[in-house]
Amino acid sequence: MATFKDWALQYVLADEEPVQRELAQKAAREIESSRASSTVVGNWAASIQQWLTTAHAKDSDQMDEGEDGGSGDIIARAKALGFLADTLQALDKNMLRADQVVRLAGFFGAMFSYDHKAGITASAKALRQLYSMKNFKPDVGVQMVDAVLMIKEDFRLQTPVTRLEIYELFLGLFQDQAVSSLLQHKYGSSQGFIVDLLRLCQNERDPRNLLVWFKILGVLLADYAPSADVTEEIFKTFSAYFPISLKSSATPIGITAEDLKSAVRACFAAHQRVAPLAFPYLMQKLDQGDAVTVAVKVDILRTIKACLDEYDHPQNSVVPFVEKIWNSLKYEVRNGEVKETIDATLDVLRAIANKLDGTKSQKLDVSLLKSYIDIVFKDCRDDLSNPTYTKQAGLLLMTVITANIRAYTLESGGFVECIRQNLRQPKSPSHTRDLLLLLNSALKSRLDLVRNRKEGHPEDEELLRTEPRAHLDALFHEVYLPIWVKKANEPDADTVDVLKKVTQGLALLVSQRVLQPDGALSLLCSGTTCSEICSLLTQSLIKGLALSSNDNITDDTVLEDEAVLALRTVVMSYTDGYIEIASRAKAEIQKRQWSNPSRYSLNALKDLLSRLAFIGCSEIPSRVSVEGKSQKTLSALQHLVTLIATLLNIFPLSSPSGSARFADHSARESSLANAHVISALHGGMLHFRDACASRYQKEVLVAYSGSDRSWIEEFSGLPFNWLQQLQGPDGLRDETIELLREDDPEVYRQYLRLGLFTVRYIYRKAASGSQTLWNERILAQVANITALVVRALDEKLQITCDLAHEAFRFFHAGDGSLEQKPTKPLTELLTLGILEGLRPGALADLYIPGGAAEAFLCNTADLGPFPSRASEIRAAIGAILVNKYKGGPSTCDPESQTIKKVLGFWANQIKVATSSVDIDINTFEAYNSIAMYIFAGAIARQDKSVVQEAVPVLHEAIASGHHNGELVARSMGILVKDNNLLSEENHAVVKRLYKQWAYSQLVRPLYKLALPTGKEADVWATNRYTAAILAVVSNCPFKVYEEDVEVLTRLLIATLGGNRITAGLSKQAARMQVASALEILVQILANEPESLKGHLKAVIGGAMNVHQEASLDTREVDESSFKYTIKPTGAGADLYAVSCRKLTLQLLGLIPSKFEERHLLPYALQLKRMLATASGDPVREVRKVALLARGGWAKVG
Repeated sequence: MATFKDWALQYVLADEEPVQRELAQKAAREIESSRASSTVVGNWAASIQQWLTTAHAKDSDQMDEGEDGGSGDIIARAKALGFLADTLQALDKNMLRADQVVRLAGFFGAMFSYDHKAGITASAKALRQLYSMKNFKPDVGVQMVDAVLMIKEDFRLQTPVTRLEIYELFLGLFQDQAVSSLLQHKYGSSQGFIVDLLRLCQNERDPRNLLVWFKILGVLLADYAPSADVTEEIFKTFSAYFPISLKSSATPIGITAEDLKSAVRACFAAHQRVAPLAFPYLMQKLDQGDAVTVAVKVDILRTIKACLDEYDHPQNSVVPFVEKIWNSLKYEVRNGEVKETIDATLDVLRAIANKLDGTKSQKLDVSLLKSYIDIVFKDCRDDLSNPTYTKQAGLLLMTVITANIRAYTLESGGFVECIRQNLRQPKSPSHTRDLLLLLNSALKSRLDLVRNRKEGHPEDEELLRTEPRAHLDALFHEVYLPIWVKKANEPDADTVDVLKKVTQGLALLVSQRVLQPDGALSLLCSGTTCSEICSLLTQSLIKGLALSSNDNITDDTVLEDEAVLALRTVVMSYTDGYIEIASRAKAEIQKRQWSNPSRYSLNALKDLLSRLAFIGCSEIPSRVSVEGKSQKTLSALQHLVTLIATLLNIFPLSSPSGSARFADHSARESSLANAHVISALHGGMLHFRDACASRYQKEVLVAYSGSDRSWIEEFSGLPFNWLQQLQGPDGLRDETIELLREDDPEVYRQYLRLGLFTVRYIYRKAASGSQTLWNERILAQVANITALVVRALDEKLQITCDLAHEAFRFFHAGDGSLEQKPTKPLTELLTLGILEGLRPGALADLYIPGGAAEAFLCNTADLGPFPSRASEIRAAIGAILVNKYKGGPSTCDPESQTIKKVLGFWANQIKVATSSVDIDINTFEAYNSIAMYIFAGAIARQDKSVVQEAVPVLHEAIASGHHNGELVARSMGILVKDNNLLSEENHAVVKRLYKQWAYSQLVRPLYKLALPTGKEADVWATNRYTAAILAVVSNCPFKVYEEDVEVLTRLLIATLGGNRITAGLSKQAARMQVASALEILVQILANEPESLKGHLKAVIGGAMNVHQEASLDTREVDESSFKYTIKPTGAGADLYAVSCRKLTLQLLGLIPSKFEERHLLPYALQLKRMLATASGDPVREVRKVALLARGGWAKVG
């Protein structure tokens, strides 16, 4: 059995820490197993005796001989002591008895007296472990301190690691209250050990050690009671490091300069006994002028603030220095230019005000704070009348006065009165602007103080209850209104800035709350004043519509936008204001005739309605009473109801009748006016949804998106104009709408309920209305509103409301008002709106054999010629229905069988149309569009039925000799194209890797068939296969086709290099194929340029040829039309040319950054000439790309 001596020897001989740690753990376990018997502990301690005895003897010899040898023995002795220290670290802290702790502490403490070369690190570590023992006694801690201090001058010769051990030991001992008490009792007020300690550590420079050393100094100041002389010595020690910095090092140490600054700062702020030394020292440092850098100045200011925050007894520690601090700091703001310095200075001034106010539990004498404010006010009052210093002086005053509630109630009246006096005789418009800015800042700060009133002393609320408010009550009529009246008709830029400040101030004024005696909040302004302010701001809102284009010649967009923001703020507090705004806007709109509106009127209407929606619905209003006028019964939904009811009341603005009129310009403009109304409704719903999302957590919204009742059944018992009734003179008084506060998440559920009622209302009118009124533009917007509401409902509520069937009957079930389904094609947009937002489980009833889904999807009647919107709408609905069926564990369930039948039906339509049967090209385009979208819906969910039913037919159709096969080939991209209808947001079933799956099924089998065979008869087939491949690949991310880049590159180069009018493809199809090839090449070049290195000549030459051909037509094109699919026929040919020019330049512009210069030199000269010409392209977006490409190639050669 191994002994302690064996383990000690192995420990000394070992070099690996894990081995040494394991040996120490063995020794610890042996001690623990003996319950720390005296014999075992003694044997353990004696196990290193051989190194100590030998070392002492050799040390004596070396001292006699004056030599420094014996380094090997020193190392061995250090390791031997380390064995004991590591054993103590591994030992159970409850194991050693008190007498054993005392003896071991004496042993290790003695090392500091004579073993300065080897034993210090291990001894310090051992003492730390002994301090953590359960049976450690405080008097042992005093002995440890005395023993360690015996190291004296040799401390500075120790390594940083050794010194860190000693610092950690000191810190632990000094923080121990029992040890601290004994130390103070032993040394008294002279605290002699502190002086010895300061002398011991005064030369420390290691950053890691300094952090602990500064903590020790802070503890000595805060927890001990050093005399004034000792305090000054401590102060000298840490202040000598100020301001501290850190030299950069190649070896990261994990300590930043900011860590060191914070540590020194904590010493300054450790205790108020340092105040007589700290404040004069810091002020002297700050007053050195230009010799102080910004960083140092900020450090000084933050240190002053730390002192102010931490010192107790401010009457003695802060008050004597307040005036001196103020006199030094005021110029940092008055004449300052550096934001960091100004902000830090203001923080100090604010901290003084808060310190002189008191704490949450105890207020100080008010005279202390008032004296400080008087000093600031005296120095700043005159500067308010000087435009050069107005802003700075106001900032100083604002900082102090708004620091806390007591300061505000003391001097806010004087501050506001001073600003009012200066506003009576301003020196310039900018002076007026700055004064208003200060006034507005005071109002904003008051809002914050009232909002946070409960965070301070209870006396603060009482101060707010008794706050003098006469100076605030007079602001509207004596300050803001006169300036508005005077400046409203002056169009210059300075005036606009002033009016912006007035607008902001009015909003802040209406938002002010006052605390009533019972603790309730009410608005500061009376109802009459609030109404006047609301009316004044509304003038800017309706100005565009109220004036003609000739009268409204000023560009007040900035001021109008500011008025919108102000009105939003106003109506969130003064809730009656939104009803007034909406009524006034409604009256202004109804004054005009909308049967033949001008473009100016339409734009003004659009702006007015969109702003009206933003004002009322982008935030949830608060419930606040108004003095002098009782606000109408308020729910958080009041503004939303007002907006919806107002818009439904004015819709339609005009009612064109007769299909002939619909072709007229007046009818189209009238339709646009009506569309703006529905668009504003959509905007309001979106704004309110976002407001709910901002106020409540996402998880809360999900929890409040359902109901146990069928809302549709509830709606059937309500009058048709229920929303308009809710907007009656008494506000929301209907029992079906709860009076909810803004912080209740039930608001979101009621928002959805109101939204669904609105959708039902509009659907019932649209389904039986005139097609000239309910045209495509309006129905599409209605569908968007519907999708917004329906997608937010949970699946259970969607099922309860039977929304899947309502998508086809438009909420007319059982009322006899609609005897049969409407036959107007565009009304299928209403169907699309509901189906888009439904969850798969809510659609289950539609998929029964012979049910609504099958009947709709297999119906080819009334489609109309392509590109009729009816077929596109039918295609979108088809994609949703085929995608969202729930299905079962196998493909034999009724839903899967229905979908399989639908896929087979449309696959057969494609097969028949691309065989010998002659079919009208327009009809086939409609069929093809629907079929492709239906297949896309199935592909997104990786439905295997599409592989069985559709994919073989598509491949056959592409290869067929029929001209319709070309349309199938170039439409294949639809199958994998990103589609918002098939997204997670709309609850579609979308598999994560569906594009990879579709690619392997659709494209990969075609590569061999697309490669040239050399036979003339096969050219048309290979071209069509290539067209199909590129159509799909251009809609896939690079990772999907990464493995096939080599063969794909051959097809791309062939596409760019050959004659675009190729066999089997029309000119239109060939051009689209080139555009797809360019898109794919850009992706390959961005992701795997090495694959194109061997084809650079072909790629560059082909791209240049394409650009040359596309440059033949340089007519300007509306760049907003780039978002539409490129169909190069007629005007679309222009888009094709622009797109190709842009893509070729993108491709060529990427090349220099992807390849070494030696590969590019042969093409540089020719390309630079081409890019110089392209930089003059008539289309801005193309010019932009050309210039970027030119810059890249300019570095070549």
